[in-house]
Amino acid sequence: MLGARGSGKTFHGSWLARQLGVFHIQFRERLQELILAKTQSRVVRADEAERPEKEDLTEESGGTEAPHEEEPEEQVTLSEDEAAIKAYLSDGDPLPSEILDTLLALYWEQEPYRSTGFILEGFPQSPEEVTYMVEQQLFPDLALVMAADLSHVVKHLLPPRLKAWRERRERRRTQLQLARDLKHKLQEEAIIKRRAELLEKIALELARGQSQKRGSDEEEDDDEDEKSGDNVEEEMEAILRDEFPPEEDEDDDSGGEESEEAAAERLEMKIGLCLDMDDNGLSVVTEILVEQSIPNVSVKVARTLQSVRSQMLQVIQPLLANRESLFQRCQPLSYSLARKLLRASYKSHSAYRCWDPVKYVEGDLIQPVHTPYALLFHHYIYLFASKATRNSFMLNPIKFLRQNKPNPSIPIRVAVIGPPKSGKTTVSQMFVKEHGLARISIGGVMRMVLSAQGHTELAAQMKRHISSGLTVPDELAVQCLEVALMSQVCSTRGYILDGFPVTLRQAELMEARSIIPMAVLELALDTAEVLKRGLLDKSQPNKPHPMPDSSEILHIRNAHYKQEAVAVRRHFQQQYGNWTLLQGSRSTWWLWTQALEEIRLGMNHIHSYLDRSSKGQAACINRLCITPKELQSRLGEFGLYCPVCLALFCHLVDTSGNTLLALAAEYRAHFYKMCCADHLERFLTTPGAFVTPGCPHPLPPPHLLPQALTESQVKDRFPLQLMMRGYCPVTYLDGKQRYEALIRGNMAFAVEYRERIYIFETKQKQEMFLRLPETYWDQKLPQRVPPICEPFRLTSLPMLGYLEQGVAEAIIKAMTAVGCLKPKYPFLSLKTSALLYIPFYLKAFNPRSSVYVRQKYRKKLASFEESCELIPYLDSIMGKTCRPPSTKPVDFEFKLHRFLALKDHPGTASLV
Repeated sequence: MLGARGSGKTFHGSWLARQLGVFHIQFRERLQELILAKTQSRVVRADEAERPEKEDLTEESGGTEAPHEEEPEEQVTLSEDEAAIKAYLSDGDPLPSEILDTLLALYWEQEPYRSTGFILEGFPQSPEEVTYMVEQQLFPDLALVMAADLSHVVKHLLPPRLKAWRERRERRRTQLQLARDLKHKLQEEAIIKRRAELLEKIALELARGQSQKRGSDEEEDDDEDEKSGDNVEEEMEAILRDEFPPEEDEDDDSGGEESEEAAAERLEMKIGLCLDMDDNGLSVVTEILVEQSIPNVSVKVARTLQSVRSQMLQVIQPLLANRESLFQRCQPLSYSLARKLLRASYKSHSAYRCWDPVKYVEGDLIQPVHTPYALLFHHYIYLFASKATRNSFMLNPIKFLRQNKPNPSIPIRVAVIGPPKSGKTTVSQMFVKEHGLARISIGGVMRMVLSAQGHTELAAQMKRHISSGLTVPDELAVQCLEVALMSQVCSTRGYILDGFPVTLRQAELMEARSIIPMAVLELALDTAEVLKRGLLDKSQPNKPHPMPDSSEILHIRNAHYKQEAVAVRRHFQQQYGNWTLLQGSRSTWWLWTQALEEIRLGMNHIHSYLDRSSKGQAACINRLCITPKELQSRLGEFGLYCPVCLALFCHLVDTSGNTLLALAAEYRAHFYKMCCADHLERFLTTPGAFVTPGCPHPLPPPHLLPQALTESQVKDRFPLQLMMRGYCPVTYLDGKQRYEALIRGNMAFAVEYRERIYIFETKQKQEMFLRLPETYWDQKLPQRVPPICEPFRLTSLPMLGYLEQGVAEAIIKAMTAVGCLKPKYPFLSLKTSALLYIPFYLKAFNPRSSVYVRQKYRKKLASFEESCELIPYLDSIMGKTCRPPSTKPVDFEFKLHRFLALKDHPGTASLV
């Protein structure tokens, strides 16, 4: 750190050293410490010394030396090195190389300065010192020059120097006053002494005169004595005045002194001369530093304190942050040249492949698209998303290469399906743009096969169907899809199926060809929104080609999709568990974010499985598209029972009710299912403690495993009878086998164990028995048990009782529903509409019917309700005045045609 006197080197240097955690070394202060023990005072520069002119106080004090005058300093004997240091500090003489060797080499070669670093203030200050540093190879990382103007230096140096000038003036005035007081005192003593001598002399003369005049009269003598006494006094005062003339009064004691304004002006001029001299020396030093390739930066200190410190940190911090890569060199390349080098195998891909090393987020598994900026570092090609990130990497490549490398690339396989106008293509194109996936539509791949592979047998078969006016069969379409998936992009980055599969047949054909997407995203959209979007798209000008987007076609396509989507959804949910439903009515950004989150989650599961499996550890098999058949074939020795519960608590917890694989894990090529996330984490951490041979409790043989039964299964077990006369064994044992704990069980909660059937009070009691059957199964009832209530036949009741106990509840619910809705079917009366609604309601909510029958009549009931809503809807839209077609809703025509169609087939015939 260099700079002129008063530029703030010490102030800013100490702050900067604290911020950076390095040592702050003041070169001149270090030299002062070496000789301070002998000089007993700091050595001041010659051009800074302020020595007032010596006053001749002896003349003012009448030739007498002042008692408080300082004694001359003692002569101190300095060694040759100390004398050289003193000459350097006072006169700026160059230091011998021996002294510099002792002082400077310490900071470059010894600890803790070598590893921690330091800020050296005030060195070098001359060309000789720079030359010495270069010869000794003591190169600093940076020379920080504090550039200050005159006003800033004067602001800092003038006040202390002016204060010292005032102190010297007061000290000089004090010494002059002491000298005057001493002079007056000595003069008074001399006057007193002279007066006594004169009085003695006069007394002798008077004694001689009296002896000569004794004969005179007394009166004459008295008068003469009085006159002679007065004359003597006057003569004596005259003599004293002649010998000790009075001093003239000094009206202005400071008449010969320098005024404070003049002193300030003189000191300011002196500071300016010193600044010019320092700047000239610094300019020479910086020129030599530049010639020796030592970087130097000038910082203007004539600013606010915060701006100066900010500028200093801006210069220093990059030097510290990028210090480890100072000698690393990177070569920017054009993207085309980088690809040529990679294709020719002259250079290799880096471990980051297509990821930007600067923007890479640890754990990210989805590769970005190919970035247009390349860089060569050592033997590897690095790709970047922007010039800014490439420049950041060039400053400190080692910093970015020390972070964890990306995980092995996994191709993405996604299918996006949904009704027309739901946004499938938009989401697919965003995946293509952001991550470079291959967008595949079934029509596009068939056109590709016909154009690029027209000589193949597959293309010939397709042409035969097309020339006959037939649609291409699903078998050929899936074969075209298989051909398209052989491309390099699909095998390295992945693909996204746009609108395929649509039917269950297509999904099964894909499964036969092992084309299984890792995620199937369904964009749900209601019919009204589909028609609305179709109308908006139809009104857009400048279409590239005519589109079949009329309301009728959209309605047919939407109905066909909804008819097939149920089976497709059930297939993927039951077989692979990779189905995700997204609301297509939301914004495009929301759809893209949710879809990307689902893909990331699936990729993380796949990578975690591959990583843990390669290390021989247990791995979760969630989102791996494992079918129930494969799961059943690879189950471990515990089957579908939780091994953690069995090992820790000896509980038999059956997980067959949960078909999802979120709590399943693979270990040693076998699958195990857990009952909760905590047990899954325990199993993944220490799987050896829960499987053989480490498991303390093996699974009982199949005939000793309890099995939950439904009410119909209990009847099928006839002639097996209920154990414990139908009382709940769990309630009885938990109630300490008291009489009050004998509670009848419910046939809906039955369990078969050891070829015996038990029924339980609640579902919770049934689960407790399933967990610990050995605890509850072998119990004996007391001799006295509560009497069993004999059931009575419903047909034995009278008519009103039979109706009340048999159908009253269902009829009341149906009549309440029809009373709340008040349906009016088109072209039928209110009475007929109500009579039709009641049987539909009874069949739709009959608990004794099968699920299929209930769903069937619920659909009919919903269709009946939609038809009843046509009348108020058309009344509200049409009104009494004619409205232009453009102002009517999108689905108005569809509902009007439906209403008119009911006129030809009224009544129950059109419904059934």
